[in-house]
Amino acid sequence: MIIESPVFQIIALCCLGPAIWASIRNWPRNAVYWAVIALAVLGPVLWCFGVLQAGWRTDFSFTIWVSVATTLTLLTMLALRLEAARRLIVLALPYLAFLIGFAILSNRGDHNLAQPPDIWVIVHIIVAVMTYALLTLAAVAALAVFIKERALKAKRSGAVASVLPSVAEGESLQDRLMATCEGVLGLGLVTGIAIHVEHGQRLLEPDHKTVLTFAAFVVIGVLLILQRYSGLRGRRASQFVMMAYLLVTLAYPGVKFVSDVLSG
Repeated sequence: MIIESPVFQIIALCCLGPAIWASIRNWPRNAVYWAVIALAVLGPVLWCFGVLQAGWRTDFSFTIWVSVATTLTLLTMLALRLEAARRLIVLALPYLAFLIGFAILSNRGDHNLAQPPDIWVIVHIIVAVMTYALLTLAAVAALAVFIKERALKAKRSGAVASVLPSVAEGESLQDRLMATCEGVLGLGLVTGIAIHVEHGQRLLEPDHKTVLTFAAFVVIGVLLILQRYSGLRGRRASQFVMMAYLLVTLAYPGVKFVSDVLSG
């Protein structure tokens, strides 16, 4: 398909440029600001929808594209309601732009499913993508808390740190994202089991994806318990978030990267 050419991928990537500049310069929240944010979302989202016209792809590059498009959409929805989420844009967009660039460079061609996925597979895919988007934003919030804490200790606030939410706001958003992520991740485990049952397989296959996903579920659960009963906050909580993000990254796009890029 023409839309899968590098030219259209680069155009979609460039759509993030104005929003990155606007967030760094801390533009006023007027119609122009939200227009460039909408452009940043529409570029990757429309590209993904265009590619999906030929069927669902399972390759690493498209996995990253879908994850970025979902994360951008979720971030924008949160930013419209929460000031803390809006202030995370300055960190989130450059990282997501980097992921798109990496997806473009690592593209090894499309791997379409031979036949349309059944309902359980569709639900499982949606849940997996939502889990990764939520955890990505939680990791960005954790990074924002870390940067803000360091700026406060140094009594110096750089261009990025001055835009970020306060430590309390960042931690509050991080906690809510992690709690939601734990629920969605649990649903993903249930849908994965349902797929195995439907195909007459064992409830759980001890493969890399399953082990890493369960490990992330446990790490997030431990974090939520420690926060509730011991008041774990700050850098130590951020370390738990980053650990969970690493585990899910290895389980979701990581496995595809090994099979599609390194082994392919």
